[in-house]
Amino acid sequence: MDPVFAVAAGLAVGAGLMVVTRRDPVRGVPWMLLCFVALAAVYLRIGASFLAAVHVLVYTGAILVLFVFILMLLSGRPGEGGAEGPDRWPVASAALCLGLFVLLAVSLARIAPSSRLPDPPAGFGAVEPVGRSLFGRHLLPFELVSILILAALFGSVLLARKKP
Repeated sequence: MDPVFAVAAGLAVGAGLMVVTRRDPVRGVPWMLLCFVALAAVYLRIGASFLAAVHVLVYTGAILVLFVFILMLLSGRPGEGGAEGPDRWPVASAALCLGLFVLLAVSLARIAPSSRLPDPPAGFGAVEPVGRSLFGRHLLPFELVSILILAALFGSVLLARKKP
């Protein structure tokens, strides 16, 4: 296995875990940035340089900034919110995630313990195949996702609006 790929993948998983275990979402943002950059490195190692560049521009550049903006916009003001109960959910969630991870690892180990992944097809991750796929066969899902994002934007504006 490629050591750079293994380190980048491990870094992405570790940073992703740090994102979801932070109590303050703003403190999880640097970990999310590290996760996104590690995923871009994974894309580079599998030969998808265009996908890596788009990932850095779209997710690391735009989505992360939008995430921070929404967090700041919707942050709770002093005195808002209810009393917090006991913290049973993080432990239960971690146990469930660990159990699912072990189940997936055991299942994958039984399927093909010694086989390696096939090489990607020629042109994998290049601009032309991505564009043809996105605006050809996947045009309807692409447009539906844009409508979903627009609805989420309207919903966030409505939630952030001050009540009279």
